[in-house]
Amino acid sequence: MTDTYCPIPWIFQAVRNNGDVRVCCQANITKNQGVIRHPDGSSFNAGRDSMDQARNADMMKSIRNNMMNGVWSDECARCQSEEQSGLQSRRNYEIERWGSVYSKDWAHSITQPDGTIDTPVRYLDLRFGNLCNLACRMCGPTDSHTWYKDHVALHGNKYRDTHGVVELTQNSKGRWHTPDYDWHNSEQFWEYLESNLHNIQHVYMAGGEPLMIERHYDFLQKCIDTDNAKNIILEYNTNVTNIPDRVLDMWGHFKRVLIGASVDGYGDVLEYQRYPAKWSAIERNLHKIDQLPSNIHAWLSLTVTSVNVFHIPEFMRWKLEQNFHKINSSKRKPLITHHVAHRPYHMNIQVLPDSIKQQVKERYTQSMKYFTGDMRQPAIDVLSSINNYMNKDSLYDKHWNTFVDNTKRLDQMRNQNILDIVPEFKEFI
Repeated sequence: MTDTYCPIPWIFQAVRNNGDVRVCCQANITKNQGVIRHPDGSSFNAGRDSMDQARNADMMKSIRNNMMNGVWSDECARCQSEEQSGLQSRRNYEIERWGSVYSKDWAHSITQPDGTIDTPVRYLDLRFGNLCNLACRMCGPTDSHTWYKDHVALHGNKYRDTHGVVELTQNSKGRWHTPDYDWHNSEQFWEYLESNLHNIQHVYMAGGEPLMIERHYDFLQKCIDTDNAKNIILEYNTNVTNIPDRVLDMWGHFKRVLIGASVDGYGDVLEYQRYPAKWSAIERNLHKIDQLPSNIHAWLSLTVTSVNVFHIPEFMRWKLEQNFHKINSSKRKPLITHHVAHRPYHMNIQVLPDSIKQQVKERYTQSMKYFTGDMRQPAIDVLSSINNYMNKDSLYDKHWNTFVDNTKRLDQMRNQNILDIVPEFKEFI
């Protein structure tokens, strides 16, 4: 029987930037984007609905039963695809983290025949809106309000999110905005959160950019004030463009703090993909993180896209040259912690022309001379998994023209040039 078990549907709840409750963030690439829905098709939303009821919605019960029977659910397509390509999936990570306690046998023992459970939530994924200071190439307005202006220029003032159509309007100062991401002002959600803090062991926070979002600090303070912080592990996905002193003071109260630094390369490559970030500030903050107290751990969380795929070996060499004490210091992931961008499709490395894919493969092969000793096998693992996924399928016919068009238009708006970053694209753009 295929092993499809993951502890997530038993111990975890995830909230999107717009407040919609979903299975997990990996399900974002599926048709339904992993959103848990009422029988009428409307989404469960943390700002207005019962989080307890969302845990036992029909989709959640079905996913649990599928996992216990070795069946891949539609919402788990990303993990299925990544594991087939040799990448380490979210499911693999969560089994490593939780599997010894929340095993498949445990899940069987506490799950009713129809998939219903009645156990505490242990693990939360919280995204308090979409406030963010960057407009990354593989991102969009659902994840960053800084994208609004460029999205309007590219596609108009409307777009679809999991809760429906979002319409951007201009305020008196001419700035585009929408109230659709203000769900975290709901007192109902905060009451639910406070009543469950004593059960929570792990909280993952992304954005937007969590270190910019005031509600994130409200949450940390609530954990501290209720004396639950000492039992909670905080995990972040942050662009590390700014690390305020007040968050450093608050982190000291928590059991452990894990920082996934969303850094996709160095120098011009980073500044192009994560516009308008400044590499000098990020590099300075990475070294600052590397000197933080022992309860804080960190890694380079790198998103592999059609823009930076050539750059991965070079970035791994840069990482080795830094001699970090804390960042990616584990034997399991000593270089980088990478994942591929599945969507938007034009940023997926499978969109690349075959001749470009061949050049990437050759670049990776040539780069191996720089990795010796204990670092050779980890480098092989990273580069092989990327190459395998890249060549697993082709999105070229359907989405390459979108890549070219979007890239040209964004380059013009942002005063950038893709050929400065990827000169190999010259014959195609």
